[in-house]
Amino acid sequence: MNLSFKDFRFIIEAIEHQINAYQERLQLIEDIEEDEDEAADLGNDIKFLELLLADMKKSLEHNTSVKPLSYDEVSSPAQNDKFSEKSKKISFQELVELTQKLSLSERLFLVEAITSSVRQEVTMSQ
Repeated sequence: MNLSFKDFRFIIEAIEHQINAYQERLQLIEDIEEDEDEAADLGNDIKFLELLLADMKKSLEHNTSVKPLSYDEVSSPAQNDKFSEKSKKISFQELVELTQKLSLSERLFLVEAITSSVRQEVTMSQ
C-alpha cells in the first residue's frame, strides 16, 4: 500500500479521534461493574491505538525529514556541466525559492512527479 503524506496525516487524525472516543466511553463506564469486560476491551484498544499512533508518527517523521540536496543527486551528468561546483548543497529554503520561480502548473507537475517517484520507490522496497 502506498500512502502519501496526506494519507498519513488523515490516518493519524482518525486514530487520535478514535482514542478520544474510547477514552470518553471508558470514563462513562469505569465505575459500572456490569461493564468491566467492555472497560478492559476499551483499555486494551486504547493501548493498541496509542502504540499504532506513535509508530505512524515516527514513520511519518522519518519519511518526511528534510536533508540537504545536492545538484549531483537531482540532475544528470549533462546538467552538472552547467554548475561550476561539483556538489553544491541546496538548503530547503533555497529549494523553496527556486521552486517559486516556476509557474503554478510546473509546480503541480513537479509535485505529481515526486509523488509518483516516491510511491514507486516504496513499492520496490517492499
